[in-house]
Amino acid sequence: MAVPRDYLAVSGDCIIIVSGERGERVHHAELLEMMMRSRSLAEVRRRFHGSRSNLLKTLAHFGYDFDMLLREQFQEGHRDAQLARLHRVDQKWIAEKRRALGFASRKGRPRVERSAEDVAQALHAAGSFVGAADLLSINRKTFKRLHDEALDCGFDMGSDRPRPAVELTDAEGLVRARSAADRVGTKTGYSSHEMKTFFDDGWEDSS
Repeated sequence: MAVPRDYLAVSGDCIIIVSGERGERVHHAELLEMMMRSRSLAEVRRRFHGSRSNLLKTLAHFGYDFDMLLREQFQEGHRDAQLARLHRVDQKWIAEKRRALGFASRKGRPRVERSAEDVAQALHAAGSFVGAADLLSINRKTFKRLHDEALDCGFDMGSDRPRPAVELTDAEGLVRARSAADRVGTKTGYSSHEMKTFFDDGWEDSS
């Protein structure tokens, strides 16, 4: 049986990270701390090279319950495709774990996620919540949620506070005005119901 080039070996309280003919000895606390902080197999495997099964066995050896992490992530509403990317595993494997842990498959629109860095960069580039949301191709409500989550986690968004989402730059206002004009056309008289529908269509956030 061929020996894999990259794998993890347990030696007492330490882990030997084997890569080719080289091996690095680290304390297992580093692995556990990184796993608890990132909650991502893909992130951990950048440091602790090895197959999925090798990494999971090593985590289990030192008392880490990966199934408990998956339960939490299922309860948080993450879809199979999102978790497959997060852990860099096959989506079918996640689906099997979901069923095995007693969770129903998730249907509908997936929860939009962006990194705090993406949120900060978009906000810096656009100068407003409205513009930043457009850059990320998400609605303002979702952008505000991501922005608030990043702040709650202690991410520094910079000293310049952005304008509220309802405030428009001149350019943004012009775009909205042109869009409104296209929808209005040549009709000059509108009922109160038509006006309400017009503004709801133009300004409401999608869920």
